[in-house]
Amino acid sequence: MNTRFESWSMPPARFAEVSLASRLTKLVEQAERCYATPDADAVHDLRVAIRRFSQALRIFKTLVDAKAVKQMRRALKRVMDAAAIVRDLDVGIERLIEEGVPAEDALLEEMRSERRRGGLALSGWLLLLKSQEPEISWRPCFEARPAKGGGARAS
Repeated sequence: MNTRFESWSMPPARFAEVSLASRLTKLVEQAERCYATPDADAVHDLRVAIRRFSQALRIFKTLVDAKAVKQMRRALKRVMDAAAIVRDLDVGIERLIEEGVPAEDALLEEMRSERRRGGLALSGWLLLLKSQEPEISWRPCFEARPAKGGGARAS
């Protein structure tokens, strides 16, 4: 049987659990990659993983504990904000170089310096996120349970 078909034929609570767990795994992988090597691609991929996980939380909000979702969002917002600063600087530096600004220009040097500081801040938030052990502490929040308001029961 096709994996996509299997996913869509699951009870809603089970589908939410599988989807959230998959996105959480990807998020944790990208967070570890970004912590190890916070280059432009790793920061971009981390932001994408956070957005996808956050969207899944929003979609399945009736199937996940609201208090847990709030804590997850708070932790991810800090990481996302720090990553946004770094990503903006990466894009800005790249764009200025493409426009012909010399690599030794004072503006680019200042942006690189700010990028290093932003990278350190991002590493700190990633370390804090890692200390929360999201793969262990967040995953139980996704375990299949019925939707609020009389939805179908999980099997």
